[in-house]
Amino acid sequence: MPEPDKLQWRSAFGWSKSSPAGRADPKKGLVIHYDSSDQNLAAKEHKACVDYWKRTRGFHTGPSRGWADIGYSWGACAHGYVMEGRGLFRTQAAQPGGNSTYYSVTLMTGPKDEVTDAQINAVRQLREWLMEPTSSTSGTVKGHRDFIATSCPGDKAYRMVREGTFTKPARWGPETPAPPKPTQPSPPSASKPKPPTTTAPAFPLPKGWYFGPRSGPTYSVSGYYSYRADLKRWQQRMRNRGWVISVDGLYGAQTEGVTRAFQAEKRLAVDGKIGAATWRAAWESPVT
Repeated sequence: MPEPDKLQWRSAFGWSKSSPAGRADPKKGLVIHYDSSDQNLAAKEHKACVDYWKRTRGFHTGPSRGWADIGYSWGACAHGYVMEGRGLFRTQAAQPGGNSTYYSVTLMTGPKDEVTDAQINAVRQLREWLMEPTSSTSGTVKGHRDFIATSCPGDKAYRMVREGTFTKPARWGPETPAPPKPTQPSPPSASKPKPPTTTAPAFPLPKGWYFGPRSGPTYSVSGYYSYRADLKRWQQRMRNRGWVISVDGLYGAQTEGVTRAFQAEKRLAVDGKIGAATWRAAWESPVT
C-alpha cells in the first residue's frame, strides 16, 4: 500500500528529519488520541492545523513536559492530512504501557469538534500503510482509554474505535473512492504484472561492493549504518514503489528490512545487501 495521499513529513514543519526519541519497533497496532480542548480546525484553513501541530510539539518539549519530542507518532487533521510526529520506529509519550508496542495518532479534535470523513479516511490510510511489510503492525485499533483511566480520545472517537470505523478499507486517490473489484475473473493476460518500463541507472559502487551492514567490502562507516547520496536514490525509488522507507541515505534496520522483503518478493538472494542485482530490480522488476 502506498503512503497516505496527504502525508506531511516532520521536515515540512522545520523539524529534524528523524525524531530524537528512542528507537522502537511497534507491532501491535494503532492508538487513537484527541485534544482535551476543542480546536474548530475543520472550519479553518489547513495552515491552522500546521500551527496547532507546531504548538503541540512546543508544549510537549517545553518546561511543563520536557519530553524529547512531540508525544505522538502521527496526527490526522480535519482536512485529511497525516502529519508526522515522532514517526516510524520511535518510542512515544502517548499511552503508558503501549509507547513502544503501538503507534499513536491524535485526531487534533476536542470533545465537541467534528471528526470529519477526511480525517477518518486519513487514519484508515495510515493504518493500512503501517501494515506494510517493513513496519508490519497488526490491524488493531485501540483508544487511549484502553491503557489508562482517561477521557481520551473522547466519547465520539472512542465509539468509532469500538464500532470498527477506523478499520474499514480506506479510500485512495484525491477525493476518489477506490475502484470496485471486477465481478468476473480477468483474462490471464490482464492479470499479469505490467512489464517494466524504466531502465535502472548504473549501479554506483565497484563490482562486488554493496550497501549494507559492515562485513567485507562496503561503504559502511560506523558499524551497522552507512551513508551515501546514491543510497538515497534507491530508497526514493523503493518509496515510489509503495514501500515504507525513509529517504535519508542511511543503511539501518529499516532499510535492511525493506531490502530483505523486496529480495524475497523478487526471488533474489535474501541477504539484506543492496548489490547490483537488488539495485537494478528496484527499477526494472514489475511492481506487484
